[in-house]
Amino acid sequence: MLCHVLLLDGSICSCTSSVPLLENITLDDEDVLEEESTVKQQAMEDVVDPNIAVQIRGLVKLYPALICGDSVQSSVGMSNIRRIIGVCPQFDILWDALSGQEHLHLFASIKGLPPSSIESVAQESLAEVRLTESAKIRAGSYSGGMKRRLSVAIALIGDPKLVILDEPTTGMDPITRRHVWDIIEDAKKGQAIILTTHSMEEADILSDRIGIMAKGRLRCIGTSIRLKSKLGTGFIANISFSGGTIGTPDRGEDVTMMHHETVKQFFKYHLDVVPKEENKAFLTYVIPHDREELMTNFFAELQDRQGEFGIADIQLGLTTLEEVFLNIAKQAELESAAAEGSLATLTLNSGNSVQIPVGARFVGIPGTESAENPRGVMVEVYWDQDDSGALCISGNSPETPIPSHVKLVASSAINSNRTILGRAGPVQGIVIDPNQIGTINSQ
Repeated sequence: MLCHVLLLDGSICSCTSSVPLLENITLDDEDVLEEESTVKQQAMEDVVDPNIAVQIRGLVKLYPALICGDSVQSSVGMSNIRRIIGVCPQFDILWDALSGQEHLHLFASIKGLPPSSIESVAQESLAEVRLTESAKIRAGSYSGGMKRRLSVAIALIGDPKLVILDEPTTGMDPITRRHVWDIIEDAKKGQAIILTTHSMEEADILSDRIGIMAKGRLRCIGTSIRLKSKLGTGFIANISFSGGTIGTPDRGEDVTMMHHETVKQFFKYHLDVVPKEENKAFLTYVIPHDREELMTNFFAELQDRQGEFGIADIQLGLTTLEEVFLNIAKQAELESAAAEGSLATLTLNSGNSVQIPVGARFVGIPGTESAENPRGVMVEVYWDQDDSGALCISGNSPETPIPSHVKLVASSAINSNRTILGRAGPVQGIVIDPNQIGTINSQ
């Protein structure tokens, strides 16, 4: 079942129970646009879709919210809604003086369960979240993990049609978290579950469809496989080696290193990629999506020559959901910085400094023209995110000549002799289109 939320400004948040280079990520995801169009059309036509659990068309009386067909503005509707909805808030809302069992009795009554069944349902819920032994202990003495489990039990009691879980496994140990995941997985049958989480592992395991938000916007929505294949960096290939067992240990190590070099040359020649990580035991490669057509024949040949190359195991998979999330968050930061015109100071190895727009990847350095390099030099800037998520410069490449094919936008540079309060101000770098650099490198 689906949940559609159409806000007054026309943006959409859509949930269900269910990396190329940053410059290539399209945040106006077609699935997001399609769902937005569908919801707007239903709002205009005043359509009530029986397959949608929640329809919220604004937060004022003019646009009533419907939950499973019942209006939140009607007392009768709200009475019905309370029976079919379960909520686990981000922070536990529990009474310290009540026991876990008494909490479940209370919420079972609110949801309209028959009095004769409340005791058995409460005991079953306590058993599901492993709180049977603590059922009669006051909730005020529960640990943080126990309180989260009780909140999950409260949300799920009575088999509600719609369940909203806001970071339900926060504070749980790994074993208990895995158990709660099993509970949520079982609860998905016949129910619409909206789950918010910062754990990409949790989203990957539990969700049938995933929506990622950044800077207040829904950036993408789809299955885990779709998001990884579309917004990930590509494929991850791990090559494990057998290890040197021929002759002396030194000889065995020489053979292993020879196998490493042979495999690296094989990848470079056929796919034009270099290892992302390597040590004596394995090589890890990131293979871009544009090499996908070559991969079938490539890995067939690699597998045929596995013994020749001393390979023990070959593993191939998609990028992680964590990487997809970080790339989208970084792209959102770039978008925000570009809109604000934010600048950062890049300090070169020579000691000189230039100001560059936040997120700029390739930058020309004004004032570096010479007979040897008539167009001057450029650097590639490496960006990372600090603890607050803001982009910061993590380093830069060595200075290289600007290729002759690259078109420089003169207006991008500021006169290097400008002054601020009588002092020489920082020079502004010349931003170079990454697509031009990519074209030159491919040639």
